[in-house]
Amino acid sequence: MDRGATFSPGAAWRVAWPIAMVAIGIAVLVVVATVMDAAGASDDTATAVATFVGSGVILLGGLLLVRALPPAQRRVAIATKGRLWPGIGLGLAVGLGCVVASGAIIATGAEIDPNAKRALDDLDVSVGVTWWQIMLTVIALVIFAPLGEELLFRGLELRGLVRLMPFAVAAPLSGIIFTAAHLDAYLVWPRALALILVGWVLAWIYRWRGLVGSVVAHGTVNAVAAIALIAQA
Repeated sequence: MDRGATFSPGAAWRVAWPIAMVAIGIAVLVVVATVMDAAGASDDTATAVATFVGSGVILLGGLLLVRALPPAQRRVAIATKGRLWPGIGLGLAVGLGCVVASGAIIATGAEIDPNAKRALDDLDVSVGVTWWQIMLTVIALVIFAPLGEELLFRGLELRGLVRLMPFAVAAPLSGIIFTAAHLDAYLVWPRALALILVGWVLAWIYRWRGLVGSVVAHGTVNAVAAIALIAQA
């Protein structure tokens, strides 16, 4: 390659690297949690710190990968389509709609499958008990995760898929890939269906309103989940 040549990532690069970056973030999360546990930290402390660090790594990876794009492609990947505030409002509304739809899917799955209900009841998800544990977890869930995952799965991966297939096919496929990157999707099957739906919807709002719309919608879903976890603590 000529020294003055411009790096122009293809579809495979855009699809593969976001998946790899999430795998790296999860690996870092596991390592941090294991080290803190070995050092005698409480489960809540280890979980809060590991979640914060792992989500931060994914966000950093998303920023670096998008930064690697040529300037014109980078601007398109992170662009806001339409006016800012209507896009934010739509993101909030869509996020709340995703919460309702996801809740209905999970509740229906638990109703028709006793094993799924038991698995949901056995899930032990905690945001911590001290103010700083809760703060780290909320920042990870509501800020780091939406920004990092939307950069990776919409700004890079979805845009890579649409180079290979029509958007109507790329959107649900991106939802499946998005779901596969979430560990909790493997624990209870209704969670996987709900995440596929959310990923599909986020693909459409990204196409319509750009990164701001999908980040706000994603952040709204996670914020509602964080509030529910805090209320249960």
